[in-house]
Amino acid sequence: MDPKYLEALFAKYPERLTPQDLEEIFGLSRNTVYRWLQTGVIPAYQVEKTWLIARDQVKDWVWENRNTLKKGQTPEVHDEDQP
Repeated sequence: MDPKYLEALFAKYPERLTPQDLEEIFGLSRNTVYRWLQTGVIPAYQVEKTWLIARDQVKDWVWENRNTLKKGQTPEVHDEDQP
């Protein structure tokens, strides 16, 4: 994956993403997005019922997991990624 492609992919999105943005970006179902958020696969913070999802953190996460995502696998959660 070319870093320029990644920049272009996220360019139209605001600094704070919504779960719906993630559905669109990744082409995932709503259930998968929320499961990934709740299990810590995607970097995000939950404050009560609101998800705080930083675009640049997600972009960095995609870059770090590019081979896993390319194969269609769910990236593993590492201890340092857990809040």
